[in-house]
Amino acid sequence: MRIRDLVEADTDYEIRNLEKLDLILVDLCKLVIEDQKKNDEFYGFVAAGVLDPDNNLVSRCNYPSSDGKRIHAERAAIDAYQEKYGDIPDGSIIITTLSPCSELHDVTADGRHGSSCTDLINNSNVHKVYCGYMDPSQHDDQHDERQFTLQETNNAAIRDLCKQFADTFLKVD
Repeated sequence: MRIRDLVEADTDYEIRNLEKLDLILVDLCKLVIEDQKKNDEFYGFVAAGVLDPDNNLVSRCNYPSSDGKRIHAERAAIDAYQEKYGDIPDGSIIITTLSPCSELHDVTADGRHGSSCTDLINNSNVHKVYCGYMDPSQHDDQHDERQFTLQETNNAAIRDLCKQFADTFLKVD
C-alpha cells in the first residue's frame, strides 16, 4: 500500500466542516417538522441524509415498512441514495438527527425493519456519522460495535431540538 493510500484511508474517518454539517442538520430538523405536518402517523421523528464527496445529498425520515415495522432514517436515506446515484462512494458521510441504533434485542430492535443502523453502516462504504443528538441507550461499550467515527454536534440549539424529537419516543428515566 502506498503512503498516499494510507493518508486517504485515515481521512475517510475524519469528520470535517462542522458548520456545513450543522446546516444540513438544520435542514433535517425542518424535514422532520414538514413530514410530521404532512402525516404524523406515517413519518417518524428521525431524519438522516447521505452526503457524498461530490456534495450530492439524499435525505429521508423514518417511515413504516409493509411488515409494520419502522424503516429507520439511515436505511431510508441509504436506500434512496442508492436508487438515485448507485453505490455510496468512499468518503461519504451520514448526517442524522439521532445517533444510529445498535441494539439487537430490545424495543428498538423489535420495531425496526432490518438490521441495526450500526450494522447497516458498518457494511457500507460510510465511515463517518454526524448526529444532532447521541442516544445514551445505544452507545456504551456493551452495545456499540461501530466501525465508523461518530460525532455529535457542538451546537446546543440543534442538539436540544434533536433531543426534543428523540424524547417523543425514547424512554425517559
